[in-house]
Amino acid sequence: MGCSIKPQFKKVPTKLEPPNHVVVQPGNFVLENEHSFQDVYRLGKLLGTGTFGEVRVCAHRSSLIKRAVKIIRKDLLTSAHHRETLDNEIKILKSLDHPNIIRVYEFFEEVKRLYIVMEYCKGGELFSEIVERGGLSESCSACIMKQIFLTLEYLKKLGVVHRDLKPENILLEEKHDITNIKIIDFGTALILNETGVKIKGNAGTVFYMSPEVFDGMYTVSCDMWSAGIIMYIMLSGYPPFDGKNNQEIMESIKQGSFSLTNNPWPNISDSAKALINQLLCKEEVRLTPEEALKHKWIIANNKNSVHESKVTKTLNNLRDFRSTSILRDAIKTYITTQYISASDIKDLKEVFMSIDANHDGKISGSELINEYSKIMDEEEAKDLVEKIIKEVDLDKNGYIDYSEFLRANLDNKKVLSEEHLTAAFRLFDHDGNGKISAEEMKRILEGERALDASIWSKVIQEFDVNGDGEIDIEEFGLLLKTITPSLALAL
Repeated sequence: MGCSIKPQFKKVPTKLEPPNHVVVQPGNFVLENEHSFQDVYRLGKLLGTGTFGEVRVCAHRSSLIKRAVKIIRKDLLTSAHHRETLDNEIKILKSLDHPNIIRVYEFFEEVKRLYIVMEYCKGGELFSEIVERGGLSESCSACIMKQIFLTLEYLKKLGVVHRDLKPENILLEEKHDITNIKIIDFGTALILNETGVKIKGNAGTVFYMSPEVFDGMYTVSCDMWSAGIIMYIMLSGYPPFDGKNNQEIMESIKQGSFSLTNNPWPNISDSAKALINQLLCKEEVRLTPEEALKHKWIIANNKNSVHESKVTKTLNNLRDFRSTSILRDAIKTYITTQYISASDIKDLKEVFMSIDANHDGKISGSELINEYSKIMDEEEAKDLVEKIIKEVDLDKNGYIDYSEFLRANLDNKKVLSEEHLTAAFRLFDHDGNGKISAEEMKRILEGERALDASIWSKVIQEFDVNGDGEIDIEEFGLLLKTITPSLALAL
């Protein structure tokens, strides 16, 4: 079943590379599932409705894992632009790997509907949390704002502008837990090719749009304006700019006057109001995410530090981690990003954010050296970190990305369970014949790069014990060394 939602990339010939240079990223595993959605998932309660369909809870029939699914009615996609928006969301989400950005798992296309399966956040929308509480305290708001700024700094470094940041597009992982948010809905997001480039054409929700967006020429800074609106609403319970219709709201935003004197603002700290003024201002003087993270209000209200024992355990795990083969590492990446629960990685997420000192959503060699230098000589730390980067950096970008960090720290017993390994084998075994071919390996791992075909044969040969040119279930078990005899029966 063809699916135009799958991004089309131009293949560019490259020089022959050895198997251990195959780039593995979480996005490799976000694929069209050619089965019927109803055969794979069981639909649950309605979470929300939109212009083109609805979002529901769904449960994976074999693993019972709960996820969220965006169900789009194809008859409502009346223009090419509508379809491009969906294509764009999947393409961008596949490329992102950050603790505060929603994960997309897979997608389905059927005659009448499209299904995009994503992470399920039980806490619901931030908007609902604000309404339920009638506004949030400064400490709660600062915790959320820090996570928003961290995410925007990560996106800015990648040249991504969200363009529709609002409380409805921010989810809480758990009910009333403001310490773990997820930003969603990248349908109108853009990837910019150069810093400071001007964006043409408006997008988003009028309440949260910056004045320059209405003029049709703006930059990534528009997201920081939206963040300022969110902060204002969290603290007060109402928006800074209002009107009877979109035109009146737009005029109010263009005028730029808003009140910090009405209730509850007399009871809000001066530093909070100062930050709002530095966000809801002209583009040229508006704070960047990096600057906002250094603001005294953010720092004063986010003093919780990660326990030293958690950091030490993580550093030991990174020191001891060994990358064995591209296929083993790919399988662990798939399981880590598709099957491990939020509760299993909560502590690791905190440690990752604490080590990531410059807030770019990845860990550099210098950041790791800084941590290891606390427990050993600096030169020794440099040598160790060089080895760690070589082992852990699976996509060879010179950093430890979030999923790479998780893969290196999660217990193999938790990751390589029979259930997870069954799912991994089925993912690679596309035709369901009980064997993984070089072509099936290429389908998953090649991504955007057109690598020489012999690379995939070499990966297969490394584990092809019987020499038939494919990896069967027994060879797959030997490959992972932790497979149980009952796995073959399960397949």
